[in-house]
Amino acid sequence: MSLDDIADELYGLDPASFTAARLAREKEARAAGDRDLAAQIKGLRKPSMSAWLTNQLMRERREQIEPLLALGEQLRELQASVSAEQLRALTQQRHRLVYAVAQEARSLGHERGQQITDAVARELEQTLHAALGDPAAAEAVRSGRLVSGLQYAGFGPVGSAQAAPAPRPAAPARQDDLAAKRKERSEQLQKARAEAQEVLDRARASLVDAEASRDEAASAAAEAEERFTEARDRVDQLKLDLDDAEEAANAADHELKAARRTAEHARKAAQLAAQRVTGAEYRLNELPEP
Repeated sequence: MSLDDIADELYGLDPASFTAARLAREKEARAAGDRDLAAQIKGLRKPSMSAWLTNQLMRERREQIEPLLALGEQLRELQASVSAEQLRALTQQRHRLVYAVAQEARSLGHERGQQITDAVARELEQTLHAALGDPAAAEAVRSGRLVSGLQYAGFGPVGSAQAAPAPRPAAPARQDDLAAKRKERSEQLQKARAEAQEVLDRARASLVDAEASRDEAASAAAEAEERFTEARDRVDQLKLDLDDAEEAANAADHELKAARRTAEHARKAAQLAAQRVTGAEYRLNELPEP
């Protein structure tokens, strides 16, 4: 196998398998007596997680990332001739596409059993922005052999792209090939814009639903607050009524006890008066007739 074939094989593997596979290929080359190839294989760097994700996008989701790279070419061609407003619109389109492709990359990473952190996702988005802004970075991404993430801020060169050596040589492009390529990339750009618009439409629909749910929840909360206030007022009134009732009951209890005492005194007085009447009648009956 050539270095080109071996690089393609290694950069298509999952991150955990890269080092062992590279060592195995290096040993095979040494066993075959090809020390130069062995040294070149040993020099192939293991990709970072974001670079690995970018490579897998090119290998398994090329139809989604190519429209993004085509948009980058369009932006670079148009940035000198369009108005600032048009450039802002194109830049917003770029951000939407980058976000959509990055989300697809995260799904792809999860399908391959990899844990994709927010930091890795941000580095991937930076790499995609770099590919949009610089042709060298775009070609490094297209190679499918990126070894580290790329940094980019604004339009202009991004610097040396970190990709594995020995890319496949490209044949010189003829004029008809260039025309076909431009047409293809124009179609890809239209498709990418349509996909980005679809993502935006879904996001807007989700926002409408979320706002409706928020308003409904706010209305329900206001009604619950009103019911709570009414219930709390009823409880306060009942507490006041209970205090009044307890005060009245205490007063009635005092009156009852006083009335019982008065009744007892009256009973005893009546009993004593009855005894006196009986005694007086007895003495009267004992007196002789005149």
